[in-house]
Amino acid sequence: MAAAVAASQISRATVVGKTSSTISKSINAQNAIRRTNNSILEPGQTVVIPRWWTGRYDAVCDPARFLVDGQGKITKADLHANSDLGQELQHKYNDVGLVHVHNTGLTNMADQRTLARILMGEETEYEGGANPRGRAADLGNVYDIGAPLEAALAYHHEVTYKSHSVESLGFLCKHAVQRDQVGWSFVSDSVQAHDYIMTTPLGQKLKEKGLCFVRRMTDATSERDIGALDHDNPSLTVYNHWQQSWMTNDPEEAEAAAHKQGLLVEWVPQVGGGHMMQTRYYKSAFEYVPGLDRNIMATSIADDGEWFDSWPGIKDVPQELRPLEMYFGDDTPFTLEEKQAWTDAYDMFGIPLPWQAGDVAVLCNLRYAHGRPGIHLLPGEQRELGVMLGSFFERQETKEGKW
Repeated sequence: MAAAVAASQISRATVVGKTSSTISKSINAQNAIRRTNNSILEPGQTVVIPRWWTGRYDAVCDPARFLVDGQGKITKADLHANSDLGQELQHKYNDVGLVHVHNTGLTNMADQRTLARILMGEETEYEGGANPRGRAADLGNVYDIGAPLEAALAYHHEVTYKSHSVESLGFLCKHAVQRDQVGWSFVSDSVQAHDYIMTTPLGQKLKEKGLCFVRRMTDATSERDIGALDHDNPSLTVYNHWQQSWMTNDPEEAEAAAHKQGLLVEWVPQVGGGHMMQTRYYKSAFEYVPGLDRNIMATSIADDGEWFDSWPGIKDVPQELRPLEMYFGDDTPFTLEEKQAWTDAYDMFGIPLPWQAGDVAVLCNLRYAHGRPGIHLLPGEQRELGVMLGSFFERQETKEGKW
């Protein structure tokens, strides 16, 4: 096929339509309330409120710089780096660190995976991650999302709570919902979000103190079912077993693998049998990005208990007992206002990814955070994405003089 040179006009017609003006009015009204009360929190607010984007994103990034229209004609001949399509993908990815290929005409996820690998190279395994992910046996390292559809997933960078992370992420759309904004994913430009948050007291506090990440992984040998909630013993709610996360049933092997990733490990007796694996990891909230030659924000509240605010079962568990928790690096807690400010910084620079079956998106894991609102399907609707993880890299944290 010829080079896919035209960025789709759906970026403006679909994304910046009637709904965007509604969202913009809502955000303006919310901001007015905040100013009246001299607080970023709304009256009576008790949880973080994500908004994902402002309703427009062309000021964040011109869609022509990352959208590619496959014109419904992508063939196997296009699925290599030296094809016209491959060259266009590499040019756009090198420019902005994000590519969304839609209208591909691809119906086989194996072909979508090959398309994504033009930019990602070899994938890596999801070892020691926080989410419980399944893997497609016939698609190599293509994983499911690992979260209930109805759960809202706060903006986050993948695997930034360990000593190594992944360079890129790939998303392969198998089924999509064609109804309003249902099922859309969102990415946020972390460079612009970083520049904004560093003008705030929270940004300076994150720079000074760093972060402590806490993970609590349950024991598969416990007499509990996945997703079960015991209101008398809420700490027994299962999110991810350490056996699944570390791909071993041997606690010594799991602990050794955790130590290799810079984690401190504590084994906590678990009601129902077995031992919960609790880890702590101290790290900067920022990361030096060689391609940008600067430090940028690489973390979000997704690494705290707020990740579960809409997660069935776990949302009813007290914050201090949830599987994820985060503190400042001196082990002091965040306030709700600080968590909202952090969320707002990402929302201000959000970009929607409206899905069509066959779509492929690849993004730099440090230049962009990703997330989505909760999804509620109607009868007959399906929404399914596969996830690919790019090459691992060792985190450098920050460099002096690169702020």
